[in-house]
Amino acid sequence: MTGRLPIRWRLTLWYGAVLAAVLTIFAAAVDLLMTRLLQMRTDRNVEHQVAVIEEQIGQFQDAGSLRERLGSIFNKHPAFEMQVTENGDRAWLRSEGIRNSGLPRPASPAPALARGVYEDVSIPDVGPCRMLSKAIETPYASLLVQVAMSTEMNAKHLGELRSVFLSTGPVLLVAALGCGYLLARKALAPVGRLATEADQITATRLDRRLATPNRDDELGRLARTLNGMIARLEHSFGEIQRFTADAAHELRTPLAALRSEAEVTLLAERDPAEYRRTLESMLEEIEHLTRLTENLLNLCREDSQVKASLKDLRLDEVVREAAEPMAAVAAEAGQRLVLSRDMAPCLVRGDRDQLHRVVVNLVDNAVKYTPAGGLIKVSLALRDGKARLAVEDTGVGIAPEHLPLIFKRFYRIDASRPRRSTSTGLGLSICQSVVQSHGGTIDIRSEPGVGTRVTVSLEARPFETPRREEAAPSRRPWPPYLGSV
Repeated sequence: MTGRLPIRWRLTLWYGAVLAAVLTIFAAAVDLLMTRLLQMRTDRNVEHQVAVIEEQIGQFQDAGSLRERLGSIFNKHPAFEMQVTENGDRAWLRSEGIRNSGLPRPASPAPALARGVYEDVSIPDVGPCRMLSKAIETPYASLLVQVAMSTEMNAKHLGELRSVFLSTGPVLLVAALGCGYLLARKALAPVGRLATEADQITATRLDRRLATPNRDDELGRLARTLNGMIARLEHSFGEIQRFTADAAHELRTPLAALRSEAEVTLLAERDPAEYRRTLESMLEEIEHLTRLTENLLNLCREDSQVKASLKDLRLDEVVREAAEPMAAVAAEAGQRLVLSRDMAPCLVRGDRDQLHRVVVNLVDNAVKYTPAGGLIKVSLALRDGKARLAVEDTGVGIAPEHLPLIFKRFYRIDASRPRRSTSTGLGLSICQSVVQSHGGTIDIRSEPGVGTRVTVSLEARPFETPRREEAAPSRRPWPPYLGSV
């Protein structure tokens, strides 16, 4: 039920509950202490009176003189009721207030009576009392001295104290609840202001930030956390807007080309050969659109963090399956694609289709930006629990100022690299997303006019057959950067 209340009310109720518990414990402790102190005072008083009677007993040597002395001195007392009996039966002294009833005989044994026994008793016509009984041995008799003192005044004092607690406690609790509510309201007022400011931040106003008057307290840290979240949202929204604009631009260009070719072709009658050339050109643009759409779909899947079906697989087999068919593409462009002979057999935890796409994209990029007569090499090495896939070419290279931007979506270096209709500018972005989702890294090193080397690192472990365990061949060292085959 309390979970549905506002925080200020919950804080107030918790504060009231804690305060009520503290007040209750305090009142109980004071009551217990006061009861103990009053009882100790009463015990001292009756003990003192017993000592006075004992002193009088010690001054007389005969029983008759002692009885007369006790009767004349202790017959009547405003605070105490006294009784002296011989062997607990024959009364030598019985004060006026207990003349008829007397004091009850203690049930304690003789050794305890010799030291003195305290009891709480109720005496007719007197009421509740505190009584001390003590046995005294004299030459002429064994006497039992008893002194009782009324505890009515003690009960009265305790009753007044409890009345004060019962009358002032609820008033103090209500006042404390009111103060607690005001304090909770004041303490949570900055949270209300933060909520009001946060409500004003929308998708079109992500440049605004929450005020942080005190950056070191809890609310300041909360405001900084929210500001950081808003900054990340602003960056993400900006990326989405740029991505949408770039995608629209990339899609508009081939669509415009398709429409233009169709309109020009339909302006006049043409022979079948010209229609065929137009259709072939339109088919190339359609293939480019298909590739672009597939790349956009892959990026959307990566951005939405759709979990791939990860399982143990042979990375060297995936590399060969993806790279070997690309040899024909490289040969058509007048290049030579070489796979390293000593690819390290290794197992990785990954998705075969996605890793296959990474290899194809990297080799395809190398083919696109390597001139005729160039060389493309694919190698795989295993070192320190890392599988390192390297795709190396002797192409045009990348200038240093472009390397930090090369993984941005739709980024192309038009000024220094050839632009072809098949290029979408999404290949490296897809590769980076896939590699990162597999817990790996991708690195590019390039030198303009010399070539480019792309290295993908993934967690891996060696795959060894029993035959390889018997006679493991020597492994060539990690191939040097842009080295020969």
